[in-house]
Amino acid sequence: MTVEIDGPRRLALMRLHFAAELVLWAVQTRHGAPEKIGAHISPEKARIDFLWEGSIAPILSDTADWVNRIIAEDRPIESAFTDEAAERRVWRIEGVGETPCGGTHLRRTGDIGPVRLRRRNIGGGRERIEITLERP
Repeated sequence: MTVEIDGPRRLALMRLHFAAELVLWAVQTRHGAPEKIGAHISPEKARIDFLWEGSIAPILSDTADWVNRIIAEDRPIESAFTDEAAERRVWRIEGVGETPCGGTHLRRTGDIGPVRLRRRNIGGGRERIEITLERP
């Protein structure tokens, strides 16, 4: 059996995956640690769903500014095992933080490119942040 990796698709998914990681980190550390209730990554966009009373729109500008600053600083992204036998991994950015994640990650934040955030009200005290990227 031969397997071929679709390089452009994989890169798009990696960029959006890590953009979503940064958006989640920013929302949870800068805006009261709301509960994440869902997420999805596609080659075109990503989304994160939160339990959130009211509109999440007031935090979008601050979140986008913070994420885009970290991206523009082109910081190294370290992906490491915290328990190799159990295959537990984290991503880590010096001066930002770390979080458990077994996904594929870029080597530097600058590889993501600028992000755009958009709010979607999905009802019932749930809010969605949609993430899109500028073309590389």
